[in-house]
Amino acid sequence: MSDKKNQREEEAVDINALEADVAFFDARISLAARQHDTAYQKAQKKTYELLCEVMSSNLEKLRKKSKS
Repeated sequence: MSDKKNQREEEAVDINALEADVAFFDARISLAARQHDTAYQKAQKKTYELLCEVMSSNLEKLRKKSKS
């Protein structure tokens, strides 16, 4: 019983951490969109978008797993 509770607490922490990471990368994407487009900034924006997409996908999987 205690193991299940610990697992759910860990999943909740993971969900909260991923939500914070997604929000961070969302903010970075917004800031990057307002700046001049150098090659470095384009690469940075593309990287942030990819990371945000992957983390959002992982977040969705964790949410579905925690509901079941």
